[in-house]
Amino acid sequence: MSADIINLSSLFNVDTILFILIGTFAGIVIGALPGLTATMAVSLMVSLTYGMEARNALAILIALYLGGIYGGSRSAILLNVPGTPSSAATALEGFPLTQRGEGSKTGIVATTFSAFGALVGLVFLACATNAIARFALKFGSWEYFWLAMFGILISGNIAGAKPYKGFIAGLMGLFFSTVGMDPLHGALRFTFHSTNLLAGINLVPAMIGLFGLAEVFCSIADPDSHLIQGAEKKESFHDLIREVKESFVMLKQNFRLFLTSSVIGTLIGALPGVGPDIASWVSYDSAKRSSKKKELFGHGSYEGVIASETANNAATSGVFIPLLTLGIPGCSVSAIILGAIQLHGYRPGPTFFFESPDFVYFVCGALLIVNVVMWFEGIALTPIIAKVLKANTGVIMSIVVVFTVVGSYAINVRAFDIKVMVAFGFLGYFLRKLNIPSAPMALGIILGSMADTNFRRGVLSGKYSFLPFFTRPISAILVICLVLVLVWPLIRKMREKGKG
Repeated sequence: MSADIINLSSLFNVDTILFILIGTFAGIVIGALPGLTATMAVSLMVSLTYGMEARNALAILIALYLGGIYGGSRSAILLNVPGTPSSAATALEGFPLTQRGEGSKTGIVATTFSAFGALVGLVFLACATNAIARFALKFGSWEYFWLAMFGILISGNIAGAKPYKGFIAGLMGLFFSTVGMDPLHGALRFTFHSTNLLAGINLVPAMIGLFGLAEVFCSIADPDSHLIQGAEKKESFHDLIREVKESFVMLKQNFRLFLTSSVIGTLIGALPGVGPDIASWVSYDSAKRSSKKKELFGHGSYEGVIASETANNAATSGVFIPLLTLGIPGCSVSAIILGAIQLHGYRPGPTFFFESPDFVYFVCGALLIVNVVMWFEGIALTPIIAKVLKANTGVIMSIVVVFTVVGSYAINVRAFDIKVMVAFGFLGYFLRKLNIPSAPMALGIILGSMADTNFRRGVLSGKYSFLPFFTRPISAILVICLVLVLVWPLIRKMREKGKG
């Protein structure tokens, strides 16, 4: 298909703005529904954009993507059911805040930090793209392996006072990630002669079960666990304005955390194959380690919500850095968007900035407008979404069950994923009874294939030598950081005992 001529001024056509408004709203709604991820929304829309003008096609895909990543926070905060994998860390702190009667305020805080985090990522995209892309290109299998190892440490930190429980759940997740056909040699692992397990265990049904269905089981076993303080309170327009002002005050108070999370999100988003899911966890872990109020984490910490939502939305801008400069998608959604860009006659790559600078400006402008629209729509939807809290718990959970089934089935359109979801639902429920957090298991499933594949690729690339894991410059820095993260808590405890 011949390329349409698009530039920054193309954004200001009435039809393009209308597509952005509709796409952002649809993305927020889809992202808030368990299982109906941004990936699915964008992939379904690609085929429909074939006959559209390039500017409108790209605008609606970007709007769906950003809206979907942000929308996942709404169900995570209100129901403890992450709408998307990237909002799982948000649920850890968002739902306890909702139980304290601060669900509306938490939603607005998430909206403000999501929008501004993405804007910081956009600044990096506009100003430091070449430098970041060249840095990301230096990452090989060895560096990606150590990056995945940081996730294992995060598992222990998520568990709070008993890190070993987090490691147990994380290792269980790593095990589940190895199920299926070996991507390097084609060997079958833990499939038990089932053709349904050849492709492995899909992350989305597993997460829906661990968080969504397990939450339903918990509400059935203990209805009081979902009582919301102040649920009967009616919020006025003045209350909404006050909460918006408070979110900006929190932005000022937590500016250092906001900036750190934005940088983490952008840099991780710029790494091919990583994306917002991991960015939110790394930022959450960083916030917890540096916080002066560590005791609030796991019981309702705004710092945790800020770190997670800032990073995963900053990563949405970061993924466009390798996409536009190298022609390499940063995550599954950006891979679909790359296909749509190529479908309309453009070929992102090392010379793309020089060959099609107007297209790059168009993408930056679209990201800016979508984030502004997302903020306004997110604020406007807050009072409507907050009404969920006034509904009967039985009614809410019945609807959640429907969406968990539909969301699991819709990913690959196969009934086996529903069985996976149910199995992980029971597993998640029993883990909660044993006070073992489910989040590290989800993180293990996310990082497992990344660690497994890159470790073996690194060994093969190094001709069966382990030295490159420690001698390559970036690998060496990551190993040193890994050791420091492991040793520093022990040093801090020894110093505290010494002072005592």
